Amino acid sequence: MDKHIVYIVTDSNRTYLEVGYCTDINAKLQEIQGVVGGLFSATPKLNNVVFLEEFDSKEQAVLRQYQLRSFTRMQRERLIRMKNPNWLNLKPFPARTENKKVVVYA
Repeated sequence: MDKHIVYIVTDSNRTYLEVGYCTDINAKLQEIQGVVGGLFSATPKLNNVVFLEEFDSKEQAVLRQYQLRSFTRMQRERLIRMKNPNWLNLKPFPARTENKKVVVYA
């Protein structure tokens, strides 16, 4: 069963708070970080996931996404501080698929 994720991602200065929905957070973050500005060259680099919520159904997740998008900035910040008071990056690390051989030179 797929997990449906609603997230809030921000830049390093916390200037932008972007709300989104996905089923694979790692793939979505790679997509967000790979965006190159077409019209404007100074697009924000959204790289810190500061809020995550998981849902069992897509309908619940999309409803929560619309709810969070209608929040003011102050409400979003308050929600983030309740679950992540230090605004730490909650980006999950991808599972390692290959076993790399480590060579240590003494």
